[in-house]
Amino acid sequence: MIFAVALATGLFTAMLRSAFAVIAVAFMIGLIFLAAFLISGASVVGLLMSLLGFNAGLVTYGAGYLIFSGGSSA
Repeated sequence: MIFAVALATGLFTAMLRSAFAVIAVAFMIGLIFLAAFLISGASVVGLLMSLLGFNAGLVTYGAGYLIFSGGSSA
């Protein structure tokens, strides 16, 4: 579930087409997991799954954009 939510977050962040948005969301993910780790002892595996899902969402959006852009062949 963590991976799926992070994947969707990565996709929607990439759709904003803003480097600032991508950096801000990645920073907020790290900040939220730091707070959860300090308060309730959240696992580092959850953080890694979240970052993996976020990056997978960004890569998926980029791959879909390249596939469906219909670029000209040389």
